[in-house]
Amino acid sequence: GHEGSAVVETLGEGVTGLELGDHVVCSWLPYCGGCRRCTSGRPSVCERLETFDRGFLSDGTTRFSTGGARIHHNVPSSFAERSVVPANTVFPVDPSLPLEHVALLGCAVMTGVGAVLNTAKVRPGDSVLVIGCGGVGLSAIQGARIAGASPIVAADVVGSKLRLAEDLGATDTVLSSRDRIPGGFDHAFECLGRTETIEQAMRSVAPGGTTVLVGMAPPEARAPLDALRTTTKELTVAGSWYGSVVPPRDFPLLAHLMKFGELRLEPMIARTIGLEQIHEALDRFQAGEEARSVIVYD
Repeated sequence: GHEGSAVVETLGEGVTGLELGDHVVCSWLPYCGGCRRCTSGRPSVCERLETFDRGFLSDGTTRFSTGGARIHHNVPSSFAERSVVPANTVFPVDPSLPLEHVALLGCAVMTGVGAVLNTAKVRPGDSVLVIGCGGVGLSAIQGARIAGASPIVAADVVGSKLRLAEDLGATDTVLSSRDRIPGGFDHAFECLGRTETIEQAMRSVAPGGTTVLVGMAPPEARAPLDALRTTTKELTVAGSWYGSVVPPRDFPLLAHLMKFGELRLEPMIARTIGLEQIHEALDRFQAGEEARSVIVYD
């Protein structure tokens, strides 16, 4: 439940910038705004995030319970019909935008687009490779298109995902279960979190190029680094956490791009479902059959 959209029903004391009835996108990043990382423009690596990783709000409490037993949060806890969230994690969007589409901005889209625009700072004419065409990878492809990159090459083992990648902005595709991923790119984005594809991404960049690790690798994952080539070819390997997001700047930007058709989210949504269908949807997602299903409450 870390990705979602909502309608504001209640405001806490002292909350500004929001009104009852606002349609909002929910971020899972309740940054503190006062630590060294936040004040230097890097709230995605806020020093206080561990508090929220343990399932509490910023005051150390949880507002959920069942049968008298406390339940911890997963900000914004969008698998619940209603949630209490920090005010700095919700951002108003145009009410004409479908909330089931807006929900994707909350994580996958911000992660992918932000990796391109914020972490790598792709420029017009840069060449881009995206490995993995799930929700994050498809968003990275759209980010590359928005940035003016060319060519934009998408690689995946599922043909249907590559067709969707082409629809969303890829100029070329590689069915990587059959064909070799080419090299010579200015930027390579690894959106799977797998050791073998991390290695492929690092091999695919040209001198002076950047490999961006976007996918969530397991804690024990280790990828070998060609130290000599990295040094002599001035290569960069960068991590991108939540698209290096600056929430007050980036969520309004993505909503604006969405409103004017530059950011297309409807093709990424395979279906809308009820909460009772969540396990079936997760099975389809893990099988690589769909980019995203969206839970809609009555």
